[in-house]
Amino acid sequence: MNIEWVLITSFILLILGLSLIIFGQSKKINVLKVENQKLRPKENNDELIALVREKLKTLGVVKTVKYLREHRGMSMVDAKQLVDTFKN
Repeated sequence: MNIEWVLITSFILLILGLSLIIFGQSKKINVLKVENQKLRPKENNDELIALVREKLKTLGVVKTVKYLREHRGMSMVDAKQLVDTFKN
């Protein structure tokens, strides 16, 4: 009985510790995202729209998203939403 409580307590403490680590890392990621937005040069929206339309015609949807991620530093979600807006 005593060993069971020790194991349960250890497991709960492990879960709490991991939760704190995950929470801390997510806060650091959010801070880095904000810093990245500040450091990234502002781009004219018209130029970006023209680029996306051109890439869609020549590369297709998947490669355009990949291009935006690799060359423009966009997140997967942002790149996909932008491409979806202009893919028709």
